[in-house]
Amino acid sequence: MPTDPTLHLNDIQGDVLEGLQKNSENFIFFKIADVAAFKLAMKTHVIPLITTAAVVHQREFINEQRKKLHQPILERWLGLNVSFTKDGMTELLGTSRPQLIVQKNGNSDNHFELGADDPAVISGLNDPPKTSWLPQFISDRIDGVFLLTGPDHDFVDRHSQLLLGHLGNSIVVVYSEIANVRPDSEKGHEHFGFLDGVSQPGVRGLTRRRNPTIKPDQGLPGQDLLWPGEFVFGYPGQSPTDDTAQGNPPTLPVSWSANSSFMVFRRLEQKVPEFNTFVAAQATALGMTPELLASRMVGRWRSGAPMELAPLQDNPALGNDNLENNDFQFGGDLQRLCPYAAHIRKAYPRDDFPGGDEAPVQIHRIIRAGIQFGPEVDKNETTTTTSRGLMFVCYQTSITDQFEFIQSQWVNNPGFIFGKSRPVGGGGGPVRPGFDTIIGQAAGGGPRDMDEPVPNYPTGDTRSALHVPAQFVVLTAAAYFYVPSMTALHSVLT
Repeated sequence: MPTDPTLHLNDIQGDVLEGLQKNSENFIFFKIADVAAFKLAMKTHVIPLITTAAVVHQREFINEQRKKLHQPILERWLGLNVSFTKDGMTELLGTSRPQLIVQKNGNSDNHFELGADDPAVISGLNDPPKTSWLPQFISDRIDGVFLLTGPDHDFVDRHSQLLLGHLGNSIVVVYSEIANVRPDSEKGHEHFGFLDGVSQPGVRGLTRRRNPTIKPDQGLPGQDLLWPGEFVFGYPGQSPTDDTAQGNPPTLPVSWSANSSFMVFRRLEQKVPEFNTFVAAQATALGMTPELLASRMVGRWRSGAPMELAPLQDNPALGNDNLENNDFQFGGDLQRLCPYAAHIRKAYPRDDFPGGDEAPVQIHRIIRAGIQFGPEVDKNETTTTTSRGLMFVCYQTSITDQFEFIQSQWVNNPGFIFGKSRPVGGGGGPVRPGFDTIIGQAAGGGPRDMDEPVPNYPTGDTRSALHVPAQFVVLTAAAYFYVPSMTALHSVLT
């Protein structure tokens, strides 16, 4: 078993690796109005409140122990992190600052310096034009974002006001939005109703191995342990040729980049009533239940049970079991169990590459830390009247090789995954899988198709296709941020 690296958790901001504990989260996007006053307020009042990865890890341990004892989680923890855009870094360091350009696996990544609103980035991801984003979000320059988390909306709102009081006139809030996990039994589920966040990667040096003797390269069953340089600078990354071996650390051209990361933010609005209406109509036309069709589009049932393990009927006990619900592979399945274009298969193909090689997959992984926003759907709401969806957040050390690669080369690519076929006797021949119909985007917001929504399980020879004329997940705001280490916050940026 490879020797795990030692992570400097006290120097890494807390949302990056395990995620700030939260039921509610405020995203405070700001412009720096007075650099000197901002630096003083940060150093005096704000940086001491920043939640580190060490604190998050300790809180996670406390929560796990309480769950084992069936005790309620009582602590009302405050979480606070801060990140900066390219414009914010320029405000803090001046126009002659070093460009934060990454060298990773022989590739150069300058997309933090371009920004999520750059026309080339928007075109490469098939994103809607910036002019269609939330007017308030694009009303002014965004220099940074505070992520403030807590147990409920009122707690977060109160502490947000205290934070803004510390900062005074040193900043101008461009846009803020408080997001909340969904209520009661829907907690942990996104607005279409599916359990979210199941297939997070583990991190070597942080994630506990549940069975170190039999599965030394996994945390939970099916959770591959990755080298931390995929998510935080200053550590070995993944080998591009061996899915368990360490590779070279990604590099930034600054001496103070260790323990920092890049954050991608995307506000994704979900058209829930329209999605449900579409699925119901298409399921009738295809001769299947709406629940089966929606689940094959996602690759999991709403409970979290994967189609690979429960192909025709939901299994809530399986979906609830984190020792079972992620422990599967795709490589041997010619989409009888799960369509090639299902969301979870597109976004994380596992062993679906030729020969079952997982190394080309693991160098593109991300750590997600999003949260739902907006109210529940009203029973009389047949078209979306109130904005709701996901405040998508992910962390990585290369935006182009990780988030953008997944979005552009996998989920937006109707030919991926390549080289697939149907079973001999079941039509045979090559397959064009189609788009990820959940988050995949066609150029210009055009229609998308998905192969074989109707299951041929355990045998069958039915050819079917799903035509999706509109997006049910719509980008309404986006930005790229640099997440500095605590050392950089103390000694370089303030």
